[in-house]
Amino acid sequence: MKKTARMAAIAVALSVLGLTFAGRTLSYLSGRQEITNTFTVGDLELGLKESEWEPEKGDGVSAVPGSSVYKNPTIKNVTSSKNGEQPCYARMIVKILDESGNIITDQVRLSLIKTMLRYDAGYTGTYDAKGTGTAIQEGRIPGYSLEKIEELPMLNPVFELDEERSSDGVLVCNYNGRDGTGLLRNGDWAALFTVLAVPTEWTKSEVDTVGDFQIRVSAEAIQSAGFADRRSAYQALDAEVEAYGQ
Repeated sequence: MKKTARMAAIAVALSVLGLTFAGRTLSYLSGRQEITNTFTVGDLELGLKESEWEPEKGDGVSAVPGSSVYKNPTIKNVTSSKNGEQPCYARMIVKILDESGNIITDQVRLSLIKTMLRYDAGYTGTYDAKGTGTAIQEGRIPGYSLEKIEELPMLNPVFELDEERSSDGVLVCNYNGRDGTGLLRNGDWAALFTVLAVPTEWTKSEVDTVGDFQIRVSAEAIQSAGFADRRSAYQALDAEVEAYGQ
């Protein structure tokens, strides 16, 4: 999706006229200086990709005990730097839906689904390219135990769950940045999680409880310029999203 934040364009002209008086002769010394500053309207572009997803293979993934598949929703500030740096505050929203597209609210079911979503810091994929994991590898046989899976965090540590905006089945994850400023600078990218793995010890009971489900990920961003802090920027972003019904 694309978010645009605008700043006023203005041209400033400065003229100077000097007047001196010497004896009985009135001498006019005139001069004119003009300074024009050009301001380019900002155009923020946020990219969202899953390099591991192959449309030709379809959307479906068969999740059975011991199975694992790479899943790497990744954001990137793809704004051109031709007009200078345009850092932004970004967030990713994960909706966990049932087979009909409704948000899942059952706590047991949600807990099991969240158990499968993990971030492997050793994953080598990028915004544009596929990769491989180190802690959890796709398709490995016999798979991974619940203990092994839970050694990994659900989310990339550069993101923080926004407790205020999240709800059952909807995870709002704010980008904190690798330096803690929250800024996603031109060319910066980050994956929210990298793999979906089903514990080897799960039985028919857990599999039936999980059932068919969908993971829908979206991303939003707003330019950091003009905001005192992330909180005020996200409030402005909330208002914009609400206004445009996104």
